[in-house]
Amino acid sequence: PIVLCGPPGSGKTMTLNAALGGLPELELASINFSSASQPELIMKTFEQYCEYRKTATGVVLAPKQLGKWLVVFMDEGKLPA
Repeated sequence: PIVLCGPPGSGKTMTLNAALGGLPELELASINFSSASQPELIMKTFEQYCEYRKTATGVVLAPKQLGKWLVVFMDEGKLPA
């Protein structure tokens, strides 16, 4: 994992998008978390980029495009304590 820290408006999101957005082997999924975030919203976001696949160890979520890595970017991680 990589953690980008800085004050609001310092360019963390733009830096990440610029660095990873052009890499053909990656799919970038951004999730904005807040105190109102629900598991259903998170799963809906994953389902935009992933599909359910049966494996020898069970059902997993895997990137829809074979050969690609899914990078999950958690933006605004302000969850209640």
